[in-house]
Amino acid sequence: MAITQNNYTKLDLFQGTDFIRAIRVADIDGAPESLVGYSLFAQMRKNYESKKSWKFDILKNERDFILFMDQEQTKYIRPGYYNYDVIMTHATNVRTVLFQGVINVLPTFTQ
Repeated sequence: MAITQNNYTKLDLFQGTDFIRAIRVADIDGAPESLVGYSLFAQMRKNYESKKSWKFDILKNERDFILFMDQEQTKYIRPGYYNYDVIMTHATNVRTVLFQGVINVLPTFTQ
């Protein structure tokens, strides 16, 4: 399921579960029409000074991409709010923030 994006998006991540979010590039303000020639990278952390970060895996095609983090990673993230961003790097080494936001990590009760 794709979610409508702007340059700032709030997401929920449930501790100990797979995190999967499909994102359509056409729905992001100011994004290129195609991801051909771009690499994507994404991380989340408590704040910009935090040493600890969590990396998202990204699967992409020409028009959309999926942010993914498996349950083995998410089970160790403490509940609370974290900041994230998705960075795109063009083949020419131009680096741009595609979008950013806040992730609310929520505890789960079933173990």
